[in-house]
Amino acid sequence: MDQAKIDDLEGSSDCLYFHFDVEDHYLKLETFIQTADSARKVVASLNESLFNKSLKYELIVLPPDEGTFLTRLAIWVSAGTAGVLGFLNSDIGAAYVDGLTGKPPVEWAKEFGETTKDFGKEAYGALSSEDKTEKSDAACQLSASIVVAMTRGVLEKDTSDLKKIGMDVGRLIDALDARAEFYAACIHDSDVDRVGFTTDDRFPIPRSSFAERAQKPPRKPEEDEPPEWTVSIESIYVTSPNWDEDDQRVRHWKGKDQSRRDCYFVIDDAEFWALVKKKDLHVDVLDNLKVQWACQLIDGRPKNRRVVRVLEYNGNKLAEPLKADALDVTLGRHKGITARREEPSLFDDLF
Repeated sequence: MDQAKIDDLEGSSDCLYFHFDVEDHYLKLETFIQTADSARKVVASLNESLFNKSLKYELIVLPPDEGTFLTRLAIWVSAGTAGVLGFLNSDIGAAYVDGLTGKPPVEWAKEFGETTKDFGKEAYGALSSEDKTEKSDAACQLSASIVVAMTRGVLEKDTSDLKKIGMDVGRLIDALDARAEFYAACIHDSDVDRVGFTTDDRFPIPRSSFAERAQKPPRKPEEDEPPEWTVSIESIYVTSPNWDEDDQRVRHWKGKDQSRRDCYFVIDDAEFWALVKKKDLHVDVLDNLKVQWACQLIDGRPKNRRVVRVLEYNGNKLAEPLKADALDVTLGRHKGITARREEPSLFDDLF
């Protein structure tokens, strides 16, 4: 790792510790790999389920201290903090953070400010502000610290406590599956007597607790089959764009569909965002997009609208629609409906 990345790592990361109580201070390679991968899956599940995949991060393995086997995983946050801070500033976000870490997000920010002075005040300001679009080292550091603490909470807390805050429903159940895999790896390594998650010799999880924690939670049938995506091609008049790719998960694009009905959506088209960064788009006061987009029917109403391909921007052709095989990769289970400009929006039939 070069010096520039080390400097970035120190300013925008935090460490997740796995402390294995083993007699001779060594650990089987398989145990190390499986437990580290389980932690990766927990972080990925939190990012997908709570932050809408907005967080940009890396997990980096740091060398253990001499004379112990203390696994250190650094979570390095590089971008996407707008989605994280927006979630933390919501009632649901505060409840999850409080439940997993023992304190709400604002208290995290206040403590961060007390220990790092002006740097912490910047993070507290980022969390308290309505404008979540600016990336800062403070926001990255605060996000990394909270994600580390939430991941530790998933691995350390009792199963009953995790169920109380709703970790066993929806996509968050993936985090509990990863937790089960972590303790299954510990069971298979007979040398591991206890597990802790701090640098000191405190091991709150004895081997007798591994088996219960290694049980994967039952899944409901509807959790195995997410709602099908409905795909169409339509023209949208944009009334309120959001040119920050990371922030659009918090503040969606707003426009009018072909029936002049208000619609909110995100743009998941990498080629479009590449053109935005190159400033290759001609932007008007009221922009018109021809898009290939999709939604899911939830409780009889269209939800989670996402543009998978921007076909035209103010009459300028940008791309061809994604074909069925590409949509399979992007969306999974889906069906297509073609809507021409003179026809009503496909969403009229969904209300």
